[in-house]
Amino acid sequence: MHDSLREHLLSLNGDLLKGWLKRMDVSLKGVTRKDQFVGLIEQQIALNLPAVLDRLSSAEHRLLADAAHLRRLPSPREFSARYSLKYPVISQYARWNEPVSLLVPFISFPARWSDGGVDVIAALIEPLRARLPEPPGLTVTPVESLPTEWHPEGRAADGSPARSLQVFEGENVVPLELGRVLRLIQGGKVKVTPKGSRPTDATTRLVAQALVVPDFDLEKPVEQRRDPWETEYYTTAGVVRAHAWPVLAQQCGWARTKAGALTLTNAGRDILQQFTPEKYRNGVRRCLEDDNFDELHRVNHIRGQGGKAKRWVSKPMLRKLAIVTAMNAFPVGRWLKFEEARRVVEATSGGWDVLPENAGVLYFCELQYGCIYNANGLNRQYLRAFLMETLGTLGLLDIACVFPHNLWPELGGGWGTDDLAFCGRYDGLLFVRLNPLGAYALGFAEDYALSQEEAPGLFRVLPNHDLVLADGTLNPADQAMLELLSVQQSDRVWRLDPGRMLAHVETGASFSELTEYLESHAVGGIPETIRTFLAETESRLGGCASRQEAVLLEWTDEALAHLIATSTGTRRYCHHAGDNRVVVPAKNLAAFTRALKQLGYILPNPA
Repeated sequence: MHDSLREHLLSLNGDLLKGWLKRMDVSLKGVTRKDQFVGLIEQQIALNLPAVLDRLSSAEHRLLADAAHLRRLPSPREFSARYSLKYPVISQYARWNEPVSLLVPFISFPARWSDGGVDVIAALIEPLRARLPEPPGLTVTPVESLPTEWHPEGRAADGSPARSLQVFEGENVVPLELGRVLRLIQGGKVKVTPKGSRPTDATTRLVAQALVVPDFDLEKPVEQRRDPWETEYYTTAGVVRAHAWPVLAQQCGWARTKAGALTLTNAGRDILQQFTPEKYRNGVRRCLEDDNFDELHRVNHIRGQGGKAKRWVSKPMLRKLAIVTAMNAFPVGRWLKFEEARRVVEATSGGWDVLPENAGVLYFCELQYGCIYNANGLNRQYLRAFLMETLGTLGLLDIACVFPHNLWPELGGGWGTDDLAFCGRYDGLLFVRLNPLGAYALGFAEDYALSQEEAPGLFRVLPNHDLVLADGTLNPADQAMLELLSVQQSDRVWRLDPGRMLAHVETGASFSELTEYLESHAVGGIPETIRTFLAETESRLGGCASRQEAVLLEWTDEALAHLIATSTGTRRYCHHAGDNRVVVPAKNLAAFTRALKQLGYILPNPA
């Protein structure tokens, strides 16, 4: 990369320099050498820069202004998304059938691949900044209101009926829904796969039952499956939030894997006891910095992600942080079309490519024929998954979508896609809205006022230790919690059980978690007799002051045991345990053995 104008010009082809001077109508009479061409161009840039800038096209003018004020050259995708203009053609070679670009003196090309990319000449940045206006801010166009239904376009415009729009507003749902998921984890109900630590099929079904608001219904209605072939070979879209919550609990630092299941971390127990916006924002930050899970893996039809392509695919953390940084331009509380949201991300962030251009490692069906070279299409699929599954489930973005079948908004029409109903289950994402919780958790707002409705009472606590359910229904999260502190007696009655409580605390959990759950879910409060019972149970937890390993020794008679336990050399290392038994702490065994030899005794070898 060249910093000075002269060094840059001397690296270019003489015909290119000559072509640029001709476009500027500079007389070349008697000028034949390359260094003369360089001198004339330097003179034009130094003394006639306004005239040079006046000859630029609208796109060239905007590109040079961006490069000067951003101190870098925007990418073609970023430039096109911001201005809806075609990126100007810039080449370091003279083509016989194309005019030389007027941007040639301003843009430096790397001599080697390792030198970096194309960029603006450093010495020209300040002169350009002085003469070119700063680029206008990005204009974002929200929609005034959502439609109740949506008519498919393009490939799906084949007489298909309108699709009902599903809207999920997660801001007020998340505190309660997160609590239910964490209670399932606390009860040991959330199982994960050994390789990827993603929830098992049984777990996703269980989590789906615990959701406060039903998961997205992305299945095509039966009445719209128009032929027997489609019915017989129907492709299921599957779940979104029911799968996402166990993954997000790990990414946010609220849970970790242990023996094939998730267990709560200290941060998870803390936010379960009391949900606060600050704790939630800390978890979201950890999620954005996590590299262990890639949302693109949820686009099942894109194959090759688990093989050699790993070394080509960019780090999820870099993609997520780049997208979230761009989302600062989203208007809070206003719906955006997905295409508008994508445009904003592409216009303000250049570092979220899934793959390098033309990497050719991901594919549909078969690598040789179905290879995916559309880098922008891959980016859009990833963006859909990240916005809908991660940010939507976390309640930071409100989501409006339809079922994805036969839409193919990107990556359609290639080899191997004819028999696929959709590329990803997120193809039906149509609108997104950044809500106040999202603005706070993503760092765009300084504070946030939590408006959480008080949960209705779940059961009545009776003095005889019975818990009587207020109604007959019980979601899996509350059932898992009740199983930690009580035994089910009938469909509506559970009985407090101190053994289960102590077993739960024995795993490292806190007894206060159980008492707080009873307090917050009891209709009419807790009777005084139950409070006394809970206090006595908790007090017994600290009855044992310490614990250590020891060896029990049995001697031939009680007198010998008493002698050894009271002798000067051995008594500080052991304790008389009654009859002919002496107890030696494991940490004292070596010293006790040496002292015992002084009395003329030895210990037998262990059996």
